[in-house]
Amino acid sequence: MSSNNDARKNQPLINDQIRFRTMVVIDDHGNNLGEMNRIDALNLAASKNLDLVVIAKKGNIPVTKILDYGKYKYEQKRRQKESRKNQTIIKVKEIKIKPMIGEHDLKVRAENAKRWLEDKDNVKFVIEARGRMCTKDEFIVQAYEKFIDLIKDYGTVVQANKKVSNYRYETIIEPIKK
Repeated sequence: MSSNNDARKNQPLINDQIRFRTMVVIDDHGNNLGEMNRIDALNLAASKNLDLVVIAKKGNIPVTKILDYGKYKYEQKRRQKESRKNQTIIKVKEIKIKPMIGEHDLKVRAENAKRWLEDKDNVKFVIEARGRMCTKDEFIVQAYEKFIDLIKDYGTVVQANKKVSNYRYETIIEPIKK
């Protein structure tokens, strides 16, 4: 039942749902008719076989418009659909390694990263150093440089080897824009 109430909250007030005494009325041609009382505005809309819709509640006096509500809803849905279609979603894929990773394992992970970068996804490259490896920065830098060298033709480093915690280093790589 609450979802029904939520849906109603997002809907504009129309015709008899409007309880304001006075309102600014805009006719179906976009002309401002000025302030009117509720009954006159509803009668005017009914005489044109159209609906009276509240389009702005801000301020003391709401702004209403005389229009075909079905057509208005259709236009709103179409605009929303168009805006969703134009959005781009950026995915971030993550690769985790340890500083003492084997050469073949690093190449396999680099191949995955290349594939993701070709698909226009960002890649988060994480090096986790546990135990005594936390103190061995040269191994961390070496693993980082090897990985970046393997994928340099497919992506660019946005955020380079940032130390997130005592044992975790992160790098963000985005695809090369062509």
